[in-house]
Amino acid sequence: MKKDNKRKRRARLIDIGFLSVIGILSVIAVLLVMDTFSSSTSASPNKITHKKPDVPKAEVVVRSTDSNFPGIKIVTETTDDTTKPFTIQYPQSEFEEFNREITDYIEKVKTDYQAVETGSANATHNQLSIFFDTLHHSSGNYSLVLHTTTSTSNKDSITEIRTFHIDPITGIELTMADVVDRNAEKLKRVAKVVRDHIYQDPALQETLIADSVWQPTEPTWMNYRNFALTDDTLILYYGTGVITKRQAGPIQVEVPLEKVNSLLSKKFQVQTAVAGPEKKVALTFDDGPDPHFTKKVLETLQKYNVKATFFMLGNRVEEYPNIAKMVAEAGHEIGNHSWNHPPLTGLTDEELHDEVRATEDIILQATGQRATVFRPPYGAVNQQVRESSKLPVVLWNVDTLDWQHLDPEKLLENIEADVKSDSIVLMHDIHKSTAEGLDAVLEFLQSQGYSFVTVSEMENY
Repeated sequence: MKKDNKRKRRARLIDIGFLSVIGILSVIAVLLVMDTFSSSTSASPNKITHKKPDVPKAEVVVRSTDSNFPGIKIVTETTDDTTKPFTIQYPQSEFEEFNREITDYIEKVKTDYQAVETGSANATHNQLSIFFDTLHHSSGNYSLVLHTTTSTSNKDSITEIRTFHIDPITGIELTMADVVDRNAEKLKRVAKVVRDHIYQDPALQETLIADSVWQPTEPTWMNYRNFALTDDTLILYYGTGVITKRQAGPIQVEVPLEKVNSLLSKKFQVQTAVAGPEKKVALTFDDGPDPHFTKKVLETLQKYNVKATFFMLGNRVEEYPNIAKMVAEAGHEIGNHSWNHPPLTGLTDEELHDEVRATEDIILQATGQRATVFRPPYGAVNQQVRESSKLPVVLWNVDTLDWQHLDPEKLLENIEADVKSDSIVLMHDIHKSTAEGLDAVLEFLQSQGYSFVTVSEMENY
């Protein structure tokens, strides 16, 4: 009986052990199945992953060739990138600094172009194109004019012009400041010539908004950064939308060099030959002498080795005899302009005699020489006035109106407008503006081929 009970307990233990083993194996199997299922479903059921193929990097081909201009090579860059294609040409020289400026500009344009995101469907609209022109000036300077056009699917086509300058022999890089002797006053006058040229050119009027010309032509060095120089023309480039009616890209304003010739450094001036008879001009100064401004006038005349004629008032010679003497000692001609500057045609014979004779006497006393010519105030002359002095009566045919506007720039403008060969120019050496503007006047007249004479040396005065 006991043996049967033992067998029964052993059998139950075996059954329990067997069932435990089976249970453990089942759990392990379930876990394995779940892990496999989890691995197979961890990715999105709609996503199929593939190994990315290797995409070859776009190749850029660079080649260099000689240009038709000594010292300048043409570098050409192209790429087989179908999404961001470009064709670029730019100049290079023997000078590292100039080359670096060019390549820095090129790299910036390329970087900006590559940074614009475009859809692949519109890739055919993408294009970067750069080419350049070379303009030569007889001074040796090259103006390299780069034309850059960028087109992308996300933006309209944009064209920009940038200019660079170099002497290929010396490596010197030219700026507008060099062209006008780093003179800000000359730049102001260049700006005025440019504006006048724009307003007067019908072809430019078709593309420019006149009211918008003022700001981009303001006389700042930056506004005149983009220019080119030839033996005949000063070319200025203005950007898209700055002074244009249509967004058609930059425009260029071509100013004949002769219009700004007197403002340029001698190295860049047009060398004009005087054809036919010599062109003469006589400069005259009334109402002096003056202790300040006559001195300044004398200094400027000496700078250009110019002789002029001074029509002096007797009362001012009496007050400033030393200044009158300075004029005479500098070799200038002295004329009688009356004592007090009245209209002489309204005087009695005695009053007229006093005005003329007293002035002749004081001029002789102060300078040691006699007046050689006579100019009645206001140009008021009749036979009585002519007989009051035995001296030749000299009037004028170019009136600068310097007493009226008191503006150094208008002094030159009025002379430029009216001067011609055998002109007698009326100015006054008692005004600061005249003394300050005289240098520009002499520079202009000299650049136009005029020689300077006193009125006595002028024929048919």
